[in-house]
Amino acid sequence: MTIQWKKSTCPYCGVGCGLTVKTEHGKIVHVYGMDGHPVNKGDICALPVHYPALFSAAGRLTQPMIRRDGKLTPVDWDEAVMHVANGLNRIIKRYGPHAVAFLGGAANFTEEYYLINKLMKAAIGTNNVECTARLCMASASMGFLSTFGADAPPTCYNDIEEADLFFIAGNNMAVSLPVLFRRVCAARIKNKTKIIVVDPRRTETACMADIHLQIRPGTDVALNNALAYILIKEGYVGETAVKQYTTGFDNLKEVVEEYSPARAAVITGCTETFIREAAHVIGQAKKMLTFWFQGYNQSTQAVFKNNTLHNLSLLTNNYCRPGAGPLSITGEANTLGCRWVGTLSHLLPGMRMVSNPRHRQEVAEYWDVPVEKIQATPGRSILDIIHGLHSGEVHALWVLASNPAASLPHTRWVEEGLSKAELLIVQDIFHPTETSMLADVVLAGAQWCEKTGTLISSERRIELVEKIVDPPGMAKSDCEIIWMIARAMGFQKEFLYASPDDVFDEWKGITNGRICDMCGVSYERLRDRVGLQLPCPEMSHPGTQRLFIDRQFPRPDGRAALLARDYKEPAETTTNEYPFVLITGRLACHFNTRTRTGRIKHLHDIEPDNFVEIHPVDAKNLGIEEDDMVEVISRRGRVRGVVRIKDRVLIGNVFMSMHFGKASLAGDDKLANLVCNPVYDIHSKQPEFKYCAVKISKSVRG
Repeated sequence: MTIQWKKSTCPYCGVGCGLTVKTEHGKIVHVYGMDGHPVNKGDICALPVHYPALFSAAGRLTQPMIRRDGKLTPVDWDEAVMHVANGLNRIIKRYGPHAVAFLGGAANFTEEYYLINKLMKAAIGTNNVECTARLCMASASMGFLSTFGADAPPTCYNDIEEADLFFIAGNNMAVSLPVLFRRVCAARIKNKTKIIVVDPRRTETACMADIHLQIRPGTDVALNNALAYILIKEGYVGETAVKQYTTGFDNLKEVVEEYSPARAAVITGCTETFIREAAHVIGQAKKMLTFWFQGYNQSTQAVFKNNTLHNLSLLTNNYCRPGAGPLSITGEANTLGCRWVGTLSHLLPGMRMVSNPRHRQEVAEYWDVPVEKIQATPGRSILDIIHGLHSGEVHALWVLASNPAASLPHTRWVEEGLSKAELLIVQDIFHPTETSMLADVVLAGAQWCEKTGTLISSERRIELVEKIVDPPGMAKSDCEIIWMIARAMGFQKEFLYASPDDVFDEWKGITNGRICDMCGVSYERLRDRVGLQLPCPEMSHPGTQRLFIDRQFPRPDGRAALLARDYKEPAETTTNEYPFVLITGRLACHFNTRTRTGRIKHLHDIEPDNFVEIHPVDAKNLGIEEDDMVEVISRRGRVRGVVRIKDRVLIGNVFMSMHFGKASLAGDDKLANLVCNPVYDIHSKQPEFKYCAVKISKSVRG
């Protein structure tokens, strides 16, 4: 028996847990947490433990397919590649480069993002390049950029053990980030670290809190402004010191005058006493570490939520020190990597912006293309791409390791848009998914340890995932598929790569001198260690644990910005006809739209169906009992779920999981996104999944 042990990194959330992979006879049989890894220290959550089952799960793609006479038919790679290349070239020639678009998943390797960016932005000449980071971390990214001058998370996981206060907002860490949450709980016991949790639900995380601020959904800006009001009024802010490393204090002070605790209590539903108590705990803390997640980011006021949360850290000197500062954890494995490589429609590689002339010039020179080729106007966000499919302005969409037909809000509208595409290319590891069922071409990709590439975690740690086993059948690595199509389109000399290592060596050069500098990183160096925290500019450099410790920020005046932000109601509020607020969220046993975890029997059996959490008072008023089937109806559609009567939600609120869809064995009517609102934060263009007005009616099972 041939047994091997290999190190790897988790392909799910953005924590970046180190894994040890056991293979027998060329097959992955076990995945363990890596002992001694600085992130997880041997710990592991339920998802990677059960990952080996995916390598033999039903529906695994083993060769490409082309739709003929309404049916997807297997073909060889030469035919598939030429079909895609000719189709894209035909559409570009007829309608122009902006008629094509790309959407990637945020768990792809950075090398894959780099290739698709180069193809779309330098070769084809369009910025219509998106990634599911738009659904996950676009608001956190814009919050960092507007407050500190760069999308650069400054803290690290070791700050968990240094902090004396955790401020956790819109983040059920116990479910979404269990490994880090266990570190939080251990620090709470060992160091007596206090916890403030802000969440409309009394979640597993909130149950661990010293203070749970159970606010109405979407009212975080008002709460944060009230906390700032108290901190300033009661002398917790050293105004002279704060003005030395920030701008905007006087304006912020004036605006928060409108957010007295009494007014904030009316807006948020929290008592004035609780708000004051939380402010006092923040003011007395020496090292406050802030966590936030999709409860913040998936909102039409998401960037303002981020800004006002950062204000609390800056006002109280809880920044640029061990144990103090913002620690945003991404929801997918490489969301930071995709942002830094530029896989959003407003970005260029190396933390550059398409709207910045100097940035365009730098990238054009590096790629050896005319600067005019790189468009100065941001491309379409993913929801705007769907609008473009409906309007006939977008004719082709290439989807890589993503499932927009289930993951985007207002699902019927999304499906209709995808169905209007002249050419829908889906590159994935499984079929069917909600999106692959609509595809004109399906390309069989490799997953995780079937290919080689790098991931960048939420603490800026770059890790190498190496190929351990071969992909099944004719499936190929995503890098190879991209450069094959690029060459077939006529871009041979621009895509002369032979391996992911070649791509990485080119990509890292464009980071030289940037905050994301990885010139001191190589595949060989990553093989010898557990990853390096960026920036890492030289081969002798040990990596950078924390950023901005000198309090010099990458803004024109070198200071961080205190940004005064007014509270605004969500885009859609309740009415007599739609009296309930629906919020959506994650489960511990599932990931995204279950294209993977839904195929693992053990995980599927834990939560095989969607459900609706409703408060006992509301259930009684509606004549609904536990385990009844109900319909949740919005202005856009309806979704069904089994009732769970829980007082963990507020009266007037209901909660559903985000994971279930028709390709996940749950049924066509169990997908919460059928009813969600396709509006977004105008600054980040991240959709508002966390608030829509609905009504509830009893339904019949079946």
